[in-house]
Amino acid sequence: MLKRPRLMRTVATLLVFGIDLAIWSTAPPTIGSFQVPYWLLFSLCVIAYAWLLLGRSPWYGYIAMMLMASVALGVETFEYMGGYLMALFLVARNVPGRRSVYALAGSVYPIGVISFNALTYDGPVSLVTTFIVVGLWTLLSLAAWSAGRALLNNDHQLVTERRWAEEALDEATATERLRISRDLHDSVAHSMTAIVLQVAGVRTVLKSGKDGVDVDKVLEDVQSTAEQSMRELHRLLGMLRSAEHNGSSDRPHSIADVAELVASARASGLEVEENVTGRERPLDPSISHAAYRVVQEGLSNAMKHAGTGAKVELGIDWSSSELVLTVRSISGLIKKPGVSGGYGLLGLRERISVSGGTLDHGATSNGYLLKATLPVTGQGELSGSGAPQQTGLNGPGRAPGLQPDGVPGSEEE
Repeated sequence: MLKRPRLMRTVATLLVFGIDLAIWSTAPPTIGSFQVPYWLLFSLCVIAYAWLLLGRSPWYGYIAMMLMASVALGVETFEYMGGYLMALFLVARNVPGRRSVYALAGSVYPIGVISFNALTYDGPVSLVTTFIVVGLWTLLSLAAWSAGRALLNNDHQLVTERRWAEEALDEATATERLRISRDLHDSVAHSMTAIVLQVAGVRTVLKSGKDGVDVDKVLEDVQSTAEQSMRELHRLLGMLRSAEHNGSSDRPHSIADVAELVASARASGLEVEENVTGRERPLDPSISHAAYRVVQEGLSNAMKHAGTGAKVELGIDWSSSELVLTVRSISGLIKKPGVSGGYGLLGLRERISVSGGTLDHGATSNGYLLKATLPVTGQGELSGSGAPQQTGLNGPGRAPGLQPDGVPGSEEE
């Protein structure tokens, strides 16, 4: 059974082939006074449209349609524009970057041929009619190319949002595992400490030979505490076994990865303008990760809510004491409001708060502004070993109450 995209392409190719064939077969194909055999033109059409359908690269079909335009230059009643519009659509749909613009620019040739044939077939026509014919085919070509580009950008956006969703899921998993580690610390470790102290007390009593101490009662408490700890440990181990995870090779995202975010957003059709001022400073890993999340949330919200044709101005301002990140979106054409649970900014505010920074966001006159201010490690505060010294942070490389991955954590006892 054919896959859906291949089936749709086959149906579309047969449809445009039938339309073009129905148009040019209504009049005798001639070159001057010489009548061209139908079977010859039909064979050329079959070959060209086969390239359009089966070519591994969309450029094959595009070149085949350009050759058909050259045939039509001699056979004035020959029609091929349905196939050309489809070829232009496929190039725009599958070829990223500026290369598809070259295909659009190449439309001048087939449009010129079809317009020339249409205007000269029935004799001289008015200038107004000439503009109508040329304008009509130009608009159709622009529409086919724009439709292909819109679908390509939509695919990029879906891939980008899916990848970001996977990253958010990984982060949520890491947060859950951190919660489990806290449970281990707060319950099991506490119980083990109590057991150690109780056993030490029993040994002291036994060594001293004191009477009047109910050792059996103490051992009963030790047994009860140990059984409770085992139950809790089994529960936590069951949670850990519910999903396989190997984070030993995972590296938390940092501000150095912002360029990758911007590239992904641009590939999705979002226009992003970057403005970096100041000199980059050393950042605590958790703060660097928080900076990455600020940019990711801002770009993601712009892609979801700002509409078609939106622009984003990304500002990264370094100073000696703080890093200011601004993601300012300028709304485009909003056809349908984006779906949002409102949890992204809430979680981001919590992350920025525990990192010692501030977060502001709100609507502007023409879009939305997300602004975060984060502390940085001052210049000249690097020791000889290259580790940042403690400057309002809880030791080198860690903010107060933060684990290295940037989520709240309890201090080790």
